[in-house]
Amino acid sequence: MLPSTSPLTLPPAWSGVFDHGYTREQFAALSVAIDEAYAQGAVFPARDRIFHALELVRPAEVKVVILGQDPYPTPGNAHGLSFSVMPPARTPASLKNIFQSLARSVPGWCPPVCGNLEPWAREGVLLLNLILTVRSGEPMSHARLGWQAFTQAVLRFVQAEAPFVVFLLWGGKAVASAQPHIDTAKHAILIDQHPSPLAQNRLPPEQKFAANNHFAEANRLLVQHGRPPINWQL
Repeated sequence: MLPSTSPLTLPPAWSGVFDHGYTREQFAALSVAIDEAYAQGAVFPARDRIFHALELVRPAEVKVVILGQDPYPTPGNAHGLSFSVMPPARTPASLKNIFQSLARSVPGWCPPVCGNLEPWAREGVLLLNLILTVRSGEPMSHARLGWQAFTQAVLRFVQAEAPFVVFLLWGGKAVASAQPHIDTAKHAILIDQHPSPLAQNRLPPEQKFAANNHFAEANRLLVQHGRPPINWQL
């Protein structure tokens, strides 16, 4: 299989990442690595969905960032948004734990029929993974392609463009990769364990992900800073 002849391109609204410590040369090298990866075997999401999270919300409109690790490595799941799946895919365990937190903390929230989180993106939620691609069946397989430098630049750009953002950092990788790049004098961070069963099974009930109030607290902080709250219903 030959590499794609179509260059990897950012949505125009996000070209400002190149003014925030990330170079066009780095992006060109990343593009070459991505083409090689897609040529060698099954990679998710589909190549035209790599930047889907950026396509759905402009930098200045971002109100909340939900930072995932990398796409689901299961065929049919990943479509470019952290934690989200398209129908008819079954809701993954991590997303079920996220839904449990919503049901407990957001009055009137009802579980959806599928795990597609695109409505959140249209509300101003940037559903960003630290690593935007993955080989089929191999979690974190693209951790060394150079994605983190790009996504960290995205985080810095968002902060420069949006008046106030709540960053939801779940799990040690998200905290370690993102926290040093967030200006807490202007924006807010909420931290918890990763919602995956692997992280949850070793915790007492009061410390499990479902017990946090991140979604309600994010809305409280947004309103406090003069921004409309997120409608978390799907």
